[in-house]
Amino acid sequence: MARMKAPSYALTRAPQGTLPTDRQSRIRGAQDRAAHGRVLSALLLSGPVLKALGLAAVLGAWQLYATLNGTRLTPGLEVIGASFMQMLEDGELLEHAASTLTRGFAGLAISFLVAGLLGFIAARSWVVDAALGPFVTFGYPVPKLALYPVIILLLGLGAGSRIAQVALECFFPIFVHCYAGARAVAPKMEWLARNTGAGRWRLLKDVIMPSALPFVFTGLRVAVPIMLIVMTVTEFIGDSQGLGYLIARSASYFDTASAFAVVATLGAIGFVSDRIVVKLRSRVVFWEKGASL
Repeated sequence: MARMKAPSYALTRAPQGTLPTDRQSRIRGAQDRAAHGRVLSALLLSGPVLKALGLAAVLGAWQLYATLNGTRLTPGLEVIGASFMQMLEDGELLEHAASTLTRGFAGLAISFLVAGLLGFIAARSWVVDAALGPFVTFGYPVPKLALYPVIILLLGLGAGSRIAQVALECFFPIFVHCYAGARAVAPKMEWLARNTGAGRWRLLKDVIMPSALPFVFTGLRVAVPIMLIVMTVTEFIGDSQGLGYLIARSASYFDTASAFAVVATLGAIGFVSDRIVVKLRSRVVFWEKGASL
């Protein structure tokens, strides 16, 4: 009886140490799907995406409330957007924003120069530290807006009093951060610089400033939103210019959509200003990782 010949596929075996082709394909496909899943998870959990999702959630909740229980006090996003575009096309929004920013940054610049200089001097001189310490400790927690009527009496109800109020409010956070930065120098680094013949200027430039700059930029980040808040509040009183004036005027006519549009503009200005400070910090303080907020 003739022997039956086995099929050719039965005699074919995969080389030792290898897997069949179909199993290799399944494994490769599973690995590709896992890699794609990791990439997708990384994108969803990245900072920009999470920030965008958070903003979308807030705006969505506002729109849902306005749709279900909307009144004139809580207009929908489309109404606020229409008011924003109207003021933007009229040029009114840009004009008042320029007034707020010009006076606000003037006060911030004065405060930065004075508070920064005094903070560095106080950190390096125990005499100045002893003289300014009680003033800073006493004045920091005091609500400086309570002094605004006194500043109005001294400087009048104009741009000067508003700039002075901003400078006063921003003085303390800038002073404290500059003081802390100048005191944060490692004693060994200062001792080493002095023993290599470094003078006062070289010590300041090569040792003190690199140590203090992260603190200085943190103080500036704190001061910028304070500047916007204080300038806006001072414009509520006896002014015909600025974003604060626009909010007060819109509220007096119960035009809440325009008021919210101006508030959103202030938020956008604050966000952009903060991003500029963070970007500048990353360029100047390039040796230290910046904040991700």
